[in-house]
Amino acid sequence: MSRDFDIVIVGGGGAGLAASILAREAGASVMVLEADTKLGGATALSAAVMYACATSVQRARGIDDTPDAMYRYMTTLAGWECNTHIMRVMCEQSGPALEWLIGLGVHFPPEYLLCSGVDEVPRGHPSHGVADALINAAGAAGVEYALGTRVDRLLVENGRVVGVSAGGEELRAGAVIITTGGFGNSPEMIERFFPTAASHGDWTYAVHYAAPYIVGDGLKLGQSVGAGVVGVDCGLLLPTSGLGKWIEAFLPPWIMLVNTAGRRFMDESAPYAVSGYLLNSQADKRAYAIFDEPTLEKASQDMRFADPYHSGTAMPTWEYNLLRQSIENGKVLKADSIEELAAKIGVDSETLRATVEQYNADCDEGRDSQYFKAMEQRFPVRTGPFYAREVRACVIGQTGAGLDINNDAQVLDEHGRVIPGLYAAGEVLGCAVGKRYSGGGMGICNAMVFGRIAGRAAAEEALQYELEQ
Repeated sequence: MSRDFDIVIVGGGGAGLAASILAREAGASVMVLEADTKLGGATALSAAVMYACATSVQRARGIDDTPDAMYRYMTTLAGWECNTHIMRVMCEQSGPALEWLIGLGVHFPPEYLLCSGVDEVPRGHPSHGVADALINAAGAAGVEYALGTRVDRLLVENGRVVGVSAGGEELRAGAVIITTGGFGNSPEMIERFFPTAASHGDWTYAVHYAAPYIVGDGLKLGQSVGAGVVGVDCGLLLPTSGLGKWIEAFLPPWIMLVNTAGRRFMDESAPYAVSGYLLNSQADKRAYAIFDEPTLEKASQDMRFADPYHSGTAMPTWEYNLLRQSIENGKVLKADSIEELAAKIGVDSETLRATVEQYNADCDEGRDSQYFKAMEQRFPVRTGPFYAREVRACVIGQTGAGLDINNDAQVLDEHGRVIPGLYAAGEVLGCAVGKRYSGGGMGICNAMVFGRIAGRAAAEEALQYELEQ
């Protein structure tokens, strides 16, 4: 069979670029097809944090970490409702993948290491320029790419994927790697595969709304050749005030958060690895951020709360000017008393009053007797006017439904059998998250680990298959 390239990669984001570099290193010719007008995908839009263990960056901070420890954390957080063998591969290969990025020139400052989940070991590695480093390395390796090229069909012969069709043009290859990302910009796909997100209606949007082709193309392509879909209604939903279409991720630690019963239900400073799940477990899947006038004046003007990942990209949606404007236009509710505020948000006034009294007493004592929020910065709800803003967890940080793969990133059919010639990596996978998102940086971890695996394994298969023909 004649072929145009050894490997065709559908999608030019982080996973696709990583795959292309490894495939070239293995001696394969590579073409990357990207529907957008630029490379980088969701990786270029992210805060560029990578979750990884046993890294030189950790060791520079005197941190001893292992793949076993990372695996125990991830599977425990997911309640074992996850693909354990895929999790194991991610844990074992996360460190080597990060070291590989360092070799490409990406800098991960040791002083910025943080616990980006609810683990006790810092595994969140903030950085800058991951996408740029991948783009440069792919170019240097001789990877070819075509922008503005949206693949609409996989070519199959004798049960094997042998290429793609885009705009009526066919491109034949020894193997195809799907790295098209998730489906966060497709309302129809969200309705079908992420019903919890869809339940929030017009509040719902994805963090990568600036990447218009993250609409589930890879999932559809895989299904068209019988690929199995796993991870339905899994993924990451970030909390939001709904005051603007921005990436918030974190609730400000200075609010008091109550559910529709008027009770607190979480540590307001909880990482987004758990906060969104807690919000969506409440009645009506919503809550209210409560604060008073002195807190508005002082805390909302403290920019230390705006960018805990040191990404330089966080949007301070709870900052002073926006809140003042939102009070004026009625999006943030204002009241002269707790009882009046309770009436405006529709919760029982006695319950809310009791919640406020307990919270204030804890602030006075410098502790949180209920949820153990760090109380170094104390912001009681005591001096009117009082304010409330509805909060939901409905911003899609990552979709979790997608293709199933084995440890070599080969796509599996509905019966768990390998589809010859087809590989996948990145957010298009449905087996790399489980019921809980482990922590900030898992998206890039997935993209780098399985992108590298897919590139290497696909090149080996494509070159071997050519020899056998």
